[in-house]
Amino acid sequence: NMVNRPSDFIFRDGPEPHGERKVQILKQHPEIKELMVYEPLTKFLVAGTVVLQVSLAVITQNWSWIPYLTVLYVVGATANHSLFLAIHELSHNLGFKCSRDNKLCAIFANLPIGIPYCITFKPYHTEHHRMQGEDGVDTDIPSKLEAYLITSTSTGYWDHTLRKAVFMFCQIFAYAFRPMIVKPSMIPRDRWILLNWAVQLSFDVAVVYFLGWQPFYYLLLSSFFAGSIHPTAGHFISEHYVMEGRAETYSYYGPLNILTYNVGYHNEVCARNSCIVLASKL
Repeated sequence: NMVNRPSDFIFRDGPEPHGERKVQILKQHPEIKELMVYEPLTKFLVAGTVVLQVSLAVITQNWSWIPYLTVLYVVGATANHSLFLAIHELSHNLGFKCSRDNKLCAIFANLPIGIPYCITFKPYHTEHHRMQGEDGVDTDIPSKLEAYLITSTSTGYWDHTLRKAVFMFCQIFAYAFRPMIVKPSMIPRDRWILLNWAVQLSFDVAVVYFLGWQPFYYLLLSSFFAGSIHPTAGHFISEHYVMEGRAETYSYYGPLNILTYNVGYHNEVCARNSCIVLASKL
């Protein structure tokens, strides 16, 4: 119904919700502080997923379209989305005791994704936790331009639905480019981003040179579908889009958490940067 459609974002007064939620959780369950430790299994899960993706990139290169796309969507996209979330865990320094080792592991986890992003991701994600939902600061929420193109200029229910479907299908591009467009000043300019790009581009060139273009396409398409209309990508919507009422985030407790570092426990593990709980302990 075009008449009842919201014409603007929902704004609220009061404290930043992650920080407010952190205080409530720790007040009711102070024992959670005991779970704020790093996860030694992360590096092994990352290594296994990287090996799986490189192996499938080679194995599937001469397959026919139907089995190829099936494995690409079911296994490849799921695996790369798992690596997205491994990088998320590592950005919170939850894989190792020291920041350096977390960054090195993130650069390794980045390899099958094809595009160097893990070092750039961290400052934007940290800011998201500090200023969740802050207009012009939190780059996880859509921009006014996106809202205008998808909602404000749509002509009816089916047009609006189609635009939202296209947005969801291509949301990996919005998630990747929105932060750098909205706040380009936060792009890191240090040796770590140089290392991220150098390692990733060397890996990409090596894949194409030794294995051919088809395995490289497999990795890139796995990343695309991992952030597209895919079951593991549902948390992009549930985390920061209002579905009903005024709740700004939701949790998911289903079986996909096993493959995604328990990212579905969004209210529980994202109370704030300083209140990140080891998800596997939940």
